[in-house]
Amino acid sequence: MTQAVTWINAAQTWVFIDDYSETSTETKTGSNINFVSESGSLEFFLFMSSAKRTVHTPNRVQRMSTKLSTISGFSPMPPIHTLGYHFSKWDGVSSDIIIQRSKNFTLNQFPVDVLWMDINWAQNEGDRFGEEYFVFNPLNFTEDGIA
Repeated sequence: MTQAVTWINAAQTWVFIDDYSETSTETKTGSNINFVSESGSLEFFLFMSSAKRTVHTPNRVQRMSTKLSTISGFSPMPPIHTLGYHFSKWDGVSSDIIIQRSKNFTLNQFPVDVLWMDINWAQNEGDRFGEEYFVFNPLNFTEDGIA
C-alpha cells in the first residue's frame, strides 16, 4: 500500500511523526502524524493506492508520483548538457591537451559528455589577505599553459 499527503500552506509548517503501539485487547501499531502551520488557509490532499499492478499499468508508486505531480506540478528536465559525465580539472590548458584528454577517454572506452578545463579559482600571490577567489588574468596564460 502507498500513501501520500500534500500539505499546501505559505506559512511556516512543522510535521511531527511519532510511531506508537497500543496494548489492550488488540495490539495496534502505526504512526501519529501532526501538521502544524502558523497561519493561513488549510489545503491538503490525501492519496492512497493499494491496486495491484497488471502488465500494462504503472505500479502504485508510479501512480502516486503522477497524482502528486498533477497537484504540485511536474519537474522540468534539466538542460541536456547537465546530464551525463562531466570531467573537470584545473590544469595548464591548450587545445592539444584537451584533444589528447578526449582521445584518452575514447581509447579507454570511458564515456564523457563534457570536458571542463577550469581556471585557477584560488590564487595566493603572497599578499597579506591570502587566497583570492575567482581571479582570472589572461596574461598569465601561454600556449603551453600557465606562465
